[in-house]
Order: sequence, then structure tokens, then C-alpha cells
Amino acid sequence: MLWTPPKLVKWICDDIKKRGFPPPHRLQAEQLVCHALNISRLDIYLQHDKPSSPEELSFLRELLKKRYKREPVAYITGSCEFWSLNFQVGPGVLIPRHETEILIESALDYLSNQKELKEIKILELGTGSGAIPLALCSERSNLTVVSTDISKEALAYAHQNIKKHFNLLEKKDNRILTVLSDRFSAIKPGSIFDYIISNPPYIPSRDIDNLQMEVAQWEPRQALNGGPDGLEFYQYLMNAAVEYLKPDGYLIFEHGFDQVSPISDLFSSESILSLVEKRKDYSKNDRVMVYRKHKK
Repeated sequence: MLWTPPKLVKWICDDIKKRGFPPPHRLQAEQLVCHALNISRLDIYLQHDKPSSPEELSFLRELLKKRYKREPVAYITGSCEFWSLNFQVGPGVLIPRHETEILIESALDYLSNQKELKEIKILELGTGSGAIPLALCSERSNLTVVSTDISKEALAYAHQNIKKHFNLLEKKDNRILTVLSDRFSAIKPGSIFDYIISNPPYIPSRDIDNLQMEVAQWEPRQALNGGPDGLEFYQYLMNAAVEYLKPDGYLIFEHGFDQVSPISDLFSSESILSLVEKRKDYSKNDRVMVYRKHKK
């Protein structure tokens, strides 16, 4: 049998579906085939009658062995798409999620309302692969983003991605500064920012082992673990907003689908911050909250 790209995609799609792997099955199959054959997704169908070589099929079998161990496809291929940008990822860094694009949309809406500012300073907690600051910088100009992470492994990927998209930053006169830091401990006291933006860890510790195997067994636990109730980092972000945000500055963050009420209760103790907006993700789940710091 001649294994052409479309036949490989169909076989892998059917196989991982039968094995009970999470969807999207066809997209995963296409990504694996493209990586093994070094072609684009469009080439799968442009080269629909081109037989794969024995070497390509052997490489694809090795990729499938990894997938059968529930290793995420993004780790296997070493890359993923987010906000129409390609990011290098691998073990040690959280894979950017489609839902986090709601965080980007929210931040961009507020940034659009402050075009009069010559420079906008943003502080980010937990940058991981650098997906959030790079997505923002792809859309807006004159941004200075200070991105922190506690993980050296994650920051290594952030550095790679910033280097990869350096022309994008230079073209729009943007800067991303990465800082190895336990939360904001390395940020100079007295520093003031226009925005604090974060997709912090928010999974309750007890729930992590019940997540999909691709997440629970492969992705870095410290990028998932939000403490006993999942709210540990929101308490910290609330305090950080009081310390680091300028008056009328914004705190914008992602959260779990069932965390709006407990976060609202938590923030009600800080009168200098007020809730401006809540947003749902593409699945109609609560996903992003925006707070504003009042002038004293």
C-alpha cells in the first residue's frame, strides 16, 4: 500500500480516536504527518498522491510511539500556534491554550482606549513561552512588557520565541524584558505599570491528577497549581495591583470557569480595586476578569 499524506492522516485520525484520545483528532493527525514529512497542512492535499518514503514512515512511527504515551502533540512537534503566531514549546513550559486568546482580546480592547500614551508599561506574571506578550506586541506599538517566571526552563522557551519574533517587536517599537522571579519578588519596589496581565496557575492542587493525561503527566505542575483552592495567585495579584499599578491602571487576568464568585469575594476586601468587566470564552464559560485601580 502506498501511504500518501491524506491516507496517513485518515489512519492516524481513526487510530487515536479509537484509543480514546481527546479531540481534535484530525488536527492532531495532520500536525504529526506534517512534522514527519516536513510539509505544510496545505501540502497534505496538494501532494495527495505523493507516496511517503520508508524513512518518513519510520520517523512517523516514532512520533506515534510518543503520542501513544499521551505526550502532547505540541511537545512532540516542538511547536504550537497561538494568536496566528508560531511558538516553540516543549517539556517544562505550559502549552498556550485557545481560551487564553480571550485574555489577549480583552487587553487589546483596553490598550486601544489609551492610544494617547506614548509608552505603555505592562507587568506580566508567569510568562511561560512568552505567548501573551508576543501576541500583544503583534497588535500594538510602543509597549514595554516586563514578563516574569519562576521557571528557568520556561524562560528559555520565552527567549527562543522572542528571538524568533524579534522583527515583529522591532517593527512596532516594542520591548519584552524577561525576569527570572518568584512572582514579582525581583521587580524593583516602587516600579509602576499601566497594566498587570496574567494567566496564573488556577487549578486546585487536588484536581491536577484528574486532568487529561496530556496535562497531568506532561505539563509543568507549577504552571497549573493554584494552591488548595486554586485562588492563591489571585490573592497575590490583588496585592500586586495595589503596589505596582498606577492610578486608573488595569489588572487583567484569566481564571477557571467556576472561579468568578470566589475571586469576586476575595477582591471585595480591597476597596481601591473595582471590577470593570467579566468575559466568557468561546465555549461560553467565564474566563477573564478586568479590575481597575482607583485614584486615592
